[in-house]
Amino acid sequence: MTSRERLLAAMTRGKPDRLPIHIRGVRVWDEGWVESRHLSYRPVIEAVERHCDWVASWSPSAGLFLTAARMDIRTERIDLDERWALIKSTVHTPKGPLTSIHQVSKTGMPGLRRKFWVESEEDLERFLSIPYVPPRPDVKAFFELERRIGDRGIVMVGLSDPIAYVHDLLGSELLAIWSVERRDLVRMLVGIFAERLIDLVSYLLESGVRGVYGFSGEEYVAPPLHSPRDFREFVALPEKRIFDLIHSYGSLVHVHCHGRLKSVLDMFVEMGVDCLHPVEPPPLGDLTLREAKERLRGKVCIEGNIQIGDIYSEEPSRFEEKVKEVVLEGAEGGGFILCPTASPHTPVLPRRAVENYLAMIRIGLSLG
Repeated sequence: MTSRERLLAAMTRGKPDRLPIHIRGVRVWDEGWVESRHLSYRPVIEAVERHCDWVASWSPSAGLFLTAARMDIRTERIDLDERWALIKSTVHTPKGPLTSIHQVSKTGMPGLRRKFWVESEEDLERFLSIPYVPPRPDVKAFFELERRIGDRGIVMVGLSDPIAYVHDLLGSELLAIWSVERRDLVRMLVGIFAERLIDLVSYLLESGVRGVYGFSGEEYVAPPLHSPRDFREFVALPEKRIFDLIHSYGSLVHVHCHGRLKSVLDMFVEMGVDCLHPVEPPPLGDLTLREAKERLRGKVCIEGNIQIGDIYSEEPSRFEEKVKEVVLEGAEGGGFILCPTASPHTPVLPRRAVENYLAMIRIGLSLG
């Protein structure tokens, strides 16, 4: 089998010739990304290039808030110290300004959001005053990336789900408060972004963008942050319509969702998810791989579930035992892709992380 065939066989719950191995976030096909990495990444890059199955991502340019309307957007940079800066973005709407503030690292570390667009119902009115113009992005880059990847893997269409756009407006705190006090507003916003996504996905599918559609953001209302009731109303029900559309064109659905998924796992089956990443065991999650496979019964492929924290910190012999356990449990019956729970996230890859990445690949090849 080619890597492409192997990945698709696993995602359709089949049995490939060997266990697919996807090292999330190591973009060996992207020359710019490779050149920007510290030399410590080199052994992992070479191993992924030589042995692994590639999952490249392409995201359409769909505009801020999923609208192609022309907006007056202004940005201001404020330096805090030698390590951090603030980026303040202001959108001038027909009913007044909206602002968002990101804290960004000058040293390659992850950033954080300091202020979200909407902090009040007045801000929400400003957002709602922005005209909706359906985005019609150029899709040529998707087909170019497919040609570059070839049989070495797949190109996944990367999209956020409706609740992710709502979270981008409100943030976790206000989303939680409004899910209790102003549930009607959360429901309205989810509906708005679901309709915009249906329009965008329809356009992409009609333009020939087929294969695997990857969604993220479901974790913003997954337990323990929200209840199963919230997950069903704000994620499962609106996304089923989108996923049914994707399936009607013969394409597949991949979902990336951290959290404690035991109480909502069956909803991923109801939604029509083909592949779910990363399905984490305790203490970060609440499902072992064996439990998840027994519950899903071959209806959803599992991609995972090697913890990124273990890659960085676990003693090598203990790490190897964990990988062996995952490979043997996951490979049984097919429908499994060996993958870390997240991408490498430090400018320099520590020696232990390098050793553990290489061990993961080696064990996956030998036992899978």
